[in-house]
Amino acid sequence: MQKKSSISTAMWFIPLLAILLACAFIFVYWMGRVLLRSTPSVKDIVLQNKSSQESTAPGTSVPIIPPTTPVEPDEENVPPQEVLDMGNIVVEEGKEESSPSEVCPATSVPVKMKKPTRAVTYTPYEKGLRQCKRQGVFPCAWEDKSAKIIKQYWLMGADGPITRGIYNMEGDLISETMATVNGTVTSYADQNTTWYFDGGMLVKIRTSPYDNCNLHDWFFIREDGKQDVCQCAYTVEDCCARSPYQERMKRSYCDLFPSDKDFCR
Repeated sequence: MQKKSSISTAMWFIPLLAILLACAFIFVYWMGRVLLRSTPSVKDIVLQNKSSQESTAPGTSVPIIPPTTPVEPDEENVPPQEVLDMGNIVVEEGKEESSPSEVCPATSVPVKMKKPTRAVTYTPYEKGLRQCKRQGVFPCAWEDKSAKIIKQYWLMGADGPITRGIYNMEGDLISETMATVNGTVTSYADQNTTWYFDGGMLVKIRTSPYDNCNLHDWFFIREDGKQDVCQCAYTVEDCCARSPYQERMKRSYCDLFPSDKDFCR
């Protein structure tokens, strides 16, 4: 009797367990589909962002809401680059905004230009000297009346010397200069004093302070710039004191007479 009751109980328990397992499997399957439907896909997120950006005023950015649960993106559905349109500025995701590359101008080959020729201007002294050398006839003379004085020049030969006399407008002699054809002064006479130069350096001075034009005082200058021998026409107590040369004076002609534009330029 007990054996029959256990058999009947087993016959009812097995179908009931199968039904319960089937219901549990159906419930789990139904819950899984509900969860999958409630989770948005990446494609839906992109479409949602684009639609929200189109409805948003230009110039305003729309934040992207990440999904609540991580979802593995489908490489076929996800575009390679997502473009965010913010007003008039288009920024590609993953790239920095770069300025347009500068275009180098075409390299032009420079043309060799000729140096401008400078117009050479000559003083009346230089013009006359050049003309006399071209003519080749000596002695050769020329004159300059451009200032309020009269300058007369004489070139005695192709190798010089040159003599220059400076006169006032009345014809009175002011000074007389002698120089080489290269313009190196050898002597300069001014009033009653004559300065003598060797290689452009002062070597002696002659003065004529007497009524007799044949009487002179001589003063000799050493190479170190000091006055050496003094010879006076009349015996005096200190002849060197009458010399126009001073111990600290420079010996070159252009240092002593820098205003001479013919021989000092």
